[in-house]
Amino acid sequence: MSNSAVKNIDSGSNKPALPQHFKGIVAIPPDGKTYNIERWAPLVARRAAYVIYPTSAEDISAAILFARSQNLPIAIAGGRHDCGGASSVEGGVVIDMRNMNAVRVDKENKVGYLQGGITIHPAVQELYKYGLTTTLGMCGSVGVVGFVVGGGLGFRIGEYGLGCDKVVSATMVLANGDIVNVDEKENSDLLWGIKGGGSNFGVIAELGMKLHEPWPEVCTIEYIYTPEQLPALVDELSAWLQVQTPAEFLYLMLRLGPQDGKPYLILGGMSTFGAEDGKRLWGRFLRIGPVMSKTAQIPYNAYSAQLDAFIATPGNKIACGAHFNNFDYETVKKACDMMVAVTLKAPMSVIIWEFYYYDLVPTVPMEATAFPQRTKDKTALVALIGFADVWLLEARRNMDAIQAVVSSSSTGSARTSIGYLNYADILGSENETDANARRAYESNYPRLQELKRKYDPEMVFNKWFCIRLA
Repeated sequence: MSNSAVKNIDSGSNKPALPQHFKGIVAIPPDGKTYNIERWAPLVARRAAYVIYPTSAEDISAAILFARSQNLPIAIAGGRHDCGGASSVEGGVVIDMRNMNAVRVDKENKVGYLQGGITIHPAVQELYKYGLTTTLGMCGSVGVVGFVVGGGLGFRIGEYGLGCDKVVSATMVLANGDIVNVDEKENSDLLWGIKGGGSNFGVIAELGMKLHEPWPEVCTIEYIYTPEQLPALVDELSAWLQVQTPAEFLYLMLRLGPQDGKPYLILGGMSTFGAEDGKRLWGRFLRIGPVMSKTAQIPYNAYSAQLDAFIATPGNKIACGAHFNNFDYETVKKACDMMVAVTLKAPMSVIIWEFYYYDLVPTVPMEATAFPQRTKDKTALVALIGFADVWLLEARRNMDAIQAVVSSSSTGSARTSIGYLNYADILGSENETDANARRAYESNYPRLQELKRKYDPEMVFNKWFCIRLA
């Protein structure tokens, strides 16, 4: 950058010189509220030298070029939900996308263009104004881009497929600062790569996604059971799985009750049913006799706020995923017992078994996108929450043990899987290894290496399942 084409964001400070066209905000410690390095998982927050809040692809380019000119590492922050610290960097530059949160819609062609900093709940709200939606996740505060580049497992997958399969285009900023269009005609190899290949190739300024018409309303349930009712729950869930329809999604969660501190099983979910139809069609679960049951009819655009209370749980957090294709009482009970023991140290911890309708997922060939997990194996989330800082290593040991049990009675890829990529345990440098990246991307790894060599040979973007050069 030439001296004639730069400006100081705050004259007299040690803030960086950036091009005159830069419209964003630069924060350094201690800039109060402007300098924000807080994360959903507090232990992964790192003291960045600069937090840069871009407002455009040009701003992102300027931030990347500045960081590289100073030999500073880069992290990209979207929803800031990753428990492994991918959105944080010690002494480097965080490109925090939160101010790039606009949505525009091509209603005729049913394509939505979502800026790189928007999170799921606002995206659902904005798209709904046009009478449209796409495959997005259950957690409203997760970043849309992170959700998509990690696969995009959401409750509409039974009808529309994975979030990454909805991507039709992107505007990206590469490691050299170039701003490029990505679609089937331009840089189509990058289009393949961002469909599940993580943040390995650049910063996504805007994402184009195919849209569909939403349901007018959603039936939601929350049925709460005691641990003694687990055998009946496993039996009924196993029977329901044989008749599950594409529009149905259920999950089973183990957690402590907030009032009495006792373990409970929570069956939650949603579908297109009306509330009365929901009670009838999911009546098998009511007949078990939950200690509390709630069935509600809500507007479609409210679904992504259903887990807000859980997401707002304070305290330290680590998490990992597991796959399973066998859901049996002995395995589920063992995992629950282990988690109950863990709650003595991490009282807000949970296991969640997720029952999406997966039939569309394997219809897309594994080699068609970077996302390799194209089976009907179901997902589980193991999250340890609320433990003391000093218990981190022990928390991870317990988490890994529970993860292994969840998959222990399953067969094939489910038993050996690293878990759904967006849930995977990538904590700092400990698990950010070539071996884990290879394990994550399986037979797609060599092609991802080719893309890395082409678009980021110096591994500027290296914070989440970083692809190593061959």
